[in-house]
Amino acid sequence: MIQLKNVSKYYYSKGMIASGISKVNLTFDIGEFVVITGESGSGKTTLLNVISGLDSYEEGEMYIDGKETSHYLASDFEEYRKKYIGNIFQHFNLVNSYTVYQNVELILLVNGYSREEIKKRVPDIIRRVGLEPYTRTKVSKLSGGQKQRVAIARALAKDTDIIVADEPTGNLDSVSAEGIVELLSEIAHDKLVIVVTHNYDQFAQYATRKIKMHDGNVAEDLYINTDAQAVYSDSGITQMASESERIDKDITAGSKVRLGVRNTFNIFPKFMLMLVVFLFVVFSVTSQYTTFRNQEEEEDKLGYNEYFYNYSEDRVVLKKTDGSAFTEDDFRAISNVSNVESISANDILLDVPLYIEDNEFSYEVYPKSLGEFDEPLVAGRLPEADNEVIFTAVKDDFDTGMLERILEKSFKINLGEDKELNVTVVGFAYKPQSSNSFMYSGDLFASDQLMSTMLTETYNYNSTVRTSINGKEQQYQEGNAFYRIVPNSHVESGKAIASEEINNFYDKGDAKGKTITVTAENIFYTQSVDLKVSDTYNKKTFEKKTGVSDYDSNNGTIYVNQADYDTLFNKGNFQASVYVKDVKEMDQTLEALSTMGYVTLPLKDILINMFNELTSIIRVPMTVILIVALFFIAYFVIRLILKSRSAYFSILRMLGLAKRNIRRILDVEMLLIVNIAYAVFLACVISVNTGLINIQYITNLVQYMRITDYIVLYVVLSLMAYLISGKFARSLFKKTAMGTYREED
Repeated sequence: MIQLKNVSKYYYSKGMIASGISKVNLTFDIGEFVVITGESGSGKTTLLNVISGLDSYEEGEMYIDGKETSHYLASDFEEYRKKYIGNIFQHFNLVNSYTVYQNVELILLVNGYSREEIKKRVPDIIRRVGLEPYTRTKVSKLSGGQKQRVAIARALAKDTDIIVADEPTGNLDSVSAEGIVELLSEIAHDKLVIVVTHNYDQFAQYATRKIKMHDGNVAEDLYINTDAQAVYSDSGITQMASESERIDKDITAGSKVRLGVRNTFNIFPKFMLMLVVFLFVVFSVTSQYTTFRNQEEEEDKLGYNEYFYNYSEDRVVLKKTDGSAFTEDDFRAISNVSNVESISANDILLDVPLYIEDNEFSYEVYPKSLGEFDEPLVAGRLPEADNEVIFTAVKDDFDTGMLERILEKSFKINLGEDKELNVTVVGFAYKPQSSNSFMYSGDLFASDQLMSTMLTETYNYNSTVRTSINGKEQQYQEGNAFYRIVPNSHVESGKAIASEEINNFYDKGDAKGKTITVTAENIFYTQSVDLKVSDTYNKKTFEKKTGVSDYDSNNGTIYVNQADYDTLFNKGNFQASVYVKDVKEMDQTLEALSTMGYVTLPLKDILINMFNELTSIIRVPMTVILIVALFFIAYFVIRLILKSRSAYFSILRMLGLAKRNIRRILDVEMLLIVNIAYAVFLACVISVNTGLINIQYITNLVQYMRITDYIVLYVVLSLMAYLISGKFARSLFKKTAMGTYREED
C-alpha cells in the first residue's frame, strides 16, 4: 500500500518557486487500476513521479507499506524503484542504440538475474507484447507503438507490484493506443497500475478509479468499475509483497562488466572520440616525459665529479662484492655481458693525472692500456718495447708541427715522490673530443708491463704505510724519507736495509737480524710483510750498501727486495670499468653485472650539476601541472561526449540502479578505452622497435622509455580514467533521477 498525507512538491527556477502538487492525500492498493487525469500543468505527472520515487517531495509524508519515506536519500528511492516500481514513460525512455532484446535484458541485469534466467525470460516477455519479429532490431528503428510495447515489456520483465505509466498513449495513433491500453489491462490483475493520461476515455472501461488533478490539488477521486476491481482484487491483497517474498538481488559484477563493454562499442563515433582523447593523453604525457629525459641527459653531460677524471655517461665502475681482485676469468665473463662495449682493467689509472715531460715540454696525460687504442695513427708507429708509448691529444690543442718535437723522444713520468719512469713516444694520434674531457689533457697508451708498474706505484702513493719496529709502529709521511719503502736490487728477498737510526729502537742498539713488519693499507686491501734487517746504513756506507748516491734525500728510507715490494703494492686490479654500447640499456646491464656478483657505480648518476638540480626542482611541479591540465582537458572533452549519454544513465537510475553500480559501469567503460589506447600506443612502440614503421616522432618518444616508465604511464592513465569516471558519476547524482533526465532530455 502507498499512502500520501499532505504531500507537496515545489520546483525552483531562477529564483521563482512553482508548486507541482500541494497537500495531496491519497491511498493506493494492490489490484487497483488508477487513471489520473487533468489539464496540462495540473500536477498529474508530478504526482506520478513522487509516487514512483523519481522526484522527491518537500512537505508531508509518503508511506510505503506503512513506512515513512521523508528521511529517504536518493539511494533509498533507487532501491524503492528497483523493488517496487515498473515505469512506462510517455517518451519511452528506452536506450535507442540497444535492440529490443537488450532493452528488456537491461532491467533483468539491473535486478541481478543470471544470464541463464535472462535467456529464458526475455523471449517470453517479448512474445507477450507481440514484438517477437523485432527481437534483434534496434529500438531507434521502431514505430512509436512498438517502442511503447518495448517499454511495457521492460516493466513486465521487472515483475514489480506497481506499474506507473505516464501518458502511455500520448504519442500513438488510435489503433496503437488501443493495443497498449488492452495490454496494460491484462497486466493489471495482480498489480497496482497507475496511469496518467489526457484521454480518460481510452481507459474508462478498464479503470477502477479516476483521480482528477487541478492546479496541483486533487479535484476528484472516484472509485468506478467495481466489477473490474473485484476481478483485479480477487485475492483480497491490499498490501505489497513483503521483502521476504521479494527477489532482492543486486546487479552482478559480470553484468556490470558486460554493460560497460557493451556501452564502450555501442555507439562507434562516441567510442572513436573517446579513444582519440586518451591517445592524445598517452602521447602528450609520453612526449613531455621524454622531453624532460632528453633535457636531463643533455644537462648531465655538463656535470662534473671531483673524484673521477673520465666521467663519460657510458662508464660503469665495478668492484667485486667479496672485495677480491679481478681475474682474467672475471674479465672474460664481463665481456660476454650484452651491451658491454669494452673493459678497462686498470681502472684507477683512468682518474690519475700524470705528466710526460723533459726540460722543454710538459703535458698532462692519463694512462691507458695499449689494448684499448683504436684510433688511426697520425704519425709514428706502434710500440714494440715495454717502455714505448703512444701519445694522443685533442686536435685543436696540438699542432702537427710539434710532432718532430715528441716522436722518438724520451720523456720522464713522475709517479710520486722520487719515483720516475722513462718512456719513449713512438706514435701519435688525435684524441676524440667529448663533453666531459678536459681540453688540455691527453692519453698515454702503454704496454701491460708499464701499466702494471704505474698501477703498483699508484697503490703505493695512495696507501698508508706503517712499519712496526720492536713493537713500536712508525708511519711514513709524504715529504719525509723516514720509513718510506723503496725496492732495491742490493737487498735479498725477505730482508731489509734500513738507516742505522732504527738501532735506537732496541735495548742493545743493534737492529741487525731483528724482524720488522711493514703494512700497506688502502681502500682496497691491507697487506703486511715480515722482513729481517740484514744491514743498516749511515752517510759513509749509504752508497756502497744501496747503490744510491743521494744520502740526504733518502736517509731514513727502508730498502726492500722487489719481490717484497710487489707483495705490498703489486696486487692486481680491485676496481675495473666497463663501457656500455647503449646508455639507454644501462639499467639492464647494471642488473646483469649485479647478478654476477659485482658492485656497480654508473658515473652518469654521480655527476654534480647545479643547473640540473635547479631544473629538477622546476621539472617536478611542471610535470604535475601538465598531468593535472591533461586530466581536466580530458575530463571536459569526455564529459561532453558522455553528456550525450546522460539520458542513458538517468534511465538506469529510473530503473533503480544504485550510484555505486553506475559508477562501476562507467569505470569499466573508461578503463577499457584506456587499455585500448594504451595497446595502440604499445603497438606503435613495438612497430618502431621492430622496424615495421618508421615514424621519427614515435621513435623519439620511445628511445628514453624504460620498463618502469611504461608501468608508471599505465598507472597514471588508469588513475586518470578512474577519476574522470568518478567525477562524471558525481555530476549525474547531483539531482534526482527525473531532474537529471529533464536537464539532459
